[in-house]
Amino acid sequence: MGPAVLASIAGVAVAEVFSPQILQLLHNINFGLPDGKSKALIYLIFVVGFPMILYFKSSRGGMFGLLRIAEALLLSALITSLLAGSIAEWFSFDDLSRQILSFINANLGIIMMVGIGTAYLDILFYRS
Repeated sequence: MGPAVLASIAGVAVAEVFSPQILQLLHNINFGLPDGKSKALIYLIFVVGFPMILYFKSSRGGMFGLLRIAEALLLSALITSLLAGSIAEWFSFDDLSRQILSFINANLGIIMMVGIGTAYLDILFYRS
């Protein structure tokens, strides 16, 4: 999971840098989606699409046992925190979802730091 987590975090930066150019390209070919939904789709592709391809193509990581479960929980919290804004473009949130989202957003820095640290540990512990 380590490379996929790092790729997801890198995807945030790539989406922020290249979204305007991709949106302009989509406007030129009359893609038909509103700007908000198009930007959310581009963000989802960079933050989830490409990293999940990397995840499915990579071999098993170095974590084992309870560390593997903790890593999966951290990955899900990290991906949820990164995608919540884009998902809100497509679906409406209820009160519980908004509360969870506000908790995750309040702790986003901590979640990202722990996720990055866990990703590095997974890469370091990897044995072929």
